[in-house]
Amino acid sequence: MLTTALPPTRPTRSSLPRLFDTVADTINLAGGLPDPELFPSIDISDAMRSMLRLGGRTLLQYSTYRMPDALAAAIAGAMEFRGASVNAAHLIPTAGSQNGLLTVALAFAGSGATVLCETPIYPGAAAAFRTAGLHTVAVESDREGPTPESIRTVAADVRRTGGRPVLLYTNPTFHNPTGRSLSADRRGDIVEAAASAELTVIEDDPYALLSFPGVTIDNRTAPTLHSLDPQRVIHLGTFSKILAPGLRCGWIESPAALADELRTVAEITTLSPAPLAQATVGRYYAKHGWLDLVDAFRTVYARRAALMDTQLAERLDQGEWEWQSPRGGFYIWLRRRNGYPTASVVEHAAAQGVSVVGGSHFSLADEHADGIRLSFSHVPDGSVVEAVTRFAAGVTAARADETERAVS
Repeated sequence: MLTTALPPTRPTRSSLPRLFDTVADTINLAGGLPDPELFPSIDISDAMRSMLRLGGRTLLQYSTYRMPDALAAAIAGAMEFRGASVNAAHLIPTAGSQNGLLTVALAFAGSGATVLCETPIYPGAAAAFRTAGLHTVAVESDREGPTPESIRTVAADVRRTGGRPVLLYTNPTFHNPTGRSLSADRRGDIVEAAASAELTVIEDDPYALLSFPGVTIDNRTAPTLHSLDPQRVIHLGTFSKILAPGLRCGWIESPAALADELRTVAEITTLSPAPLAQATVGRYYAKHGWLDLVDAFRTVYARRAALMDTQLAERLDQGEWEWQSPRGGFYIWLRRRNGYPTASVVEHAAAQGVSVVGGSHFSLADEHADGIRLSFSHVPDGSVVEAVTRFAAGVTAARADETERAVS
């Protein structure tokens, strides 16, 4: 797969696809949702009640953007899974990664400000950048991810045409939507390319702890970009994928020089963090740690991914479709080998009772219209076979429809 660089797009207000809506009699493979059956609801409830007893009035009041010690410890514990450390002085609490993305985008917005983006791109990132008024431009990617050569070339092109390249966005580990992860060498090359192009890097890393059993993601095999250049890389993390998204609790680990500005912008966007949610996360971690819960997520998702992968191989024409077996995260990314758009497939799949997301949603300029993202994370094991069966029926119906239109 090669994604070519595209000219910058003008900043416009952007919306997100409605992926979490529930439709009767429809299996949702569209939304990137964790499995609610794995949420430790009782333990979270106990942690919240405990914190309310200890400091209810304070935790129900407005708060400041100082990072609470207990939350910093929970973040450090999560990053230890990867063999990475954190600097608590440079941590900024967020209401999840999406809030972190908008905070960073607003901090860098200005006349001609442009963010270089890997594509396919997480739609929420593109929406945040455009909402903040940033121009967006794609860099070339190969099967591994953004190419260092394209980063340098595109940044130079933006400058030559009067723009101001300021940011590089990447989701380096179990990427949304492709599922791929950057190698250690590519990570180092990207950071070096960003430095030579004078770009600050946004490392959006929500899935890094969800490697499947037997897959090693640590700071040797897949170092965080922030660990490679702490003064240039902004790391975004979240507890949405390893605890519960309803708590809306995440973090920014900032370069020292940007920490005060990002903290100020975060305060402007939300006025106050959610102290009760933060205290609950900290209390949960202090009592339970992350090992058992993260292992449960990993085991279940690996099983579902393998089942979906097998079912796709049995039901799809692999001369028409290509994909890579997932090694972690939430997603399988399908592409039509003939390059035909998948909008008709999405439509016919919905008619069969399964929702999926077309590749255009992961594009800056419709350059991935031949793709489809399937999410396996929250589909019960017993529904995976039926979901793929319905999807394959939608593919067949779409192909027949396309053939009929071509003949007529």
